[in-house]
Amino acid sequence: MYQINYQEMGERIYQRRKQLGLTQEKLAEKVDISPSYFGQIERGENQCSLTVIVNLATVLELNLDTLIRGVDQQNVDTALLEILDEIPRERQKEFVEMCGNLAKSFQ
Repeated sequence: MYQINYQEMGERIYQRRKQLGLTQEKLAEKVDISPSYFGQIERGENQCSLTVIVNLATVLELNLDTLIRGVDQQNVDTALLEILDEIPRERQKEFVEMCGNLAKSFQ
C-alpha cells in the first residue's frame, strides 16, 4: 500500500506554485482554503483531504499521480506530456528533438 509523503508533496506544490508565479495567498484562495492551512500543506505539516488534493492538482495543472507521488517509472510518460504542454506549440518539436539527443547520451 502506498503512503503519501506529505513533505515531498508539499515541496512539489511549492515548486509548481513558484513556477506559476502564484503567492501562497492567491493559491489558497483558488483552492478555497485559508492561507495558514495552505502553508501547513506546503510545508508537509498537515495531511489534507482528497478534495483539497484534487483542487490543488486542478489549480496547479498537474495530474494527481504527479502531485502525490512525483515522477516515477509508473507516470514518467504523463510527466513528460505535462512538460511538453508548458512549451509554446511552435517550440515543441525543438524540445522533442533535444530530448531525443539527450536520450542517446544515456544509451
